[in-house]
Amino acid sequence: MGNYNRIVAGALLLIGNYKVIEKIFIVLIVVMSISFVLTAIVVKPDIAAMAAGFVPKVPDGTAILVISLIGTTIVPYTLFLQSATVQERWKGKEGLHESRFDIIASLLGVMVVSISIIVSAAVAFPLGTGIKNPADMALQLEPILGSWAKYVFSVGIFAAGITSSMTAPLAAAYATTGILGWKQDMKSNRFRGIWAFIILVGVIFSGMGYSPLDLILFSQYANGLILPIIVLFFLLVMNNKRLLGENMNRTWMNIVGWIIFGITVLLTLNAFNII
Repeated sequence: MGNYNRIVAGALLLIGNYKVIEKIFIVLIVVMSISFVLTAIVVKPDIAAMAAGFVPKVPDGTAILVISLIGTTIVPYTLFLQSATVQERWKGKEGLHESRFDIIASLLGVMVVSISIIVSAAVAFPLGTGIKNPADMALQLEPILGSWAKYVFSVGIFAAGITSSMTAPLAAAYATTGILGWKQDMKSNRFRGIWAFIILVGVIFSGMGYSPLDLILFSQYANGLILPIIVLFFLLVMNNKRLLGENMNRTWMNIVGWIIFGITVLLTLNAFNII
């Protein structure tokens, strides 16, 4: 399914129209959210156990999984993509309020979807149960959800795969063209060449026989490891008065930012058995 997702993602990116691609993203994300949230509700999780799970803790030997979860929830390259797409959608200071609302709503949506996936996975695969691919999860849920489980999950996984296959190449294209000072035109050959190269790399690696889950875990773990560097970079930029003037970070934003930076650094050190 991975290569099919990349082919579809490449076809959609060829449209080269930001507004059209934005609408496609919204539709896919809504479909994905409904699929996973509906599944999490139907499996009837233990609410008390869920509440206990909100207490932060990192059991022994799970640092890699925790970092990977953070890496897949707050993907570093999407921070640059967000910066680029904001400039596509809004012009000038008058768009700041709407932009902030958009970011907060998106983050809340990501939180709900992430929790839904974790809840569904916990019900489908109790501690000690193995999982080789997402299809296993759908089959495991059939006794609970019935025969339609695989269809609901397939739709959700397909939507998630398409959005991911579009996001990474698009973010790379925006970041690379910005660094090199090229025009950030989605229809330019340079822009298209960059995202096409990223998709091609994905196709090559997926065809080399590696386990899809191992590749996903490795990539998200790498995202989690470099997140502290990205967070530090953003904290420095967002406190640069010469660049932002009155729009610099407020004190509470800096406090939250440094707490996030500290947590990500501690998790990274823990993963390397330094602490």
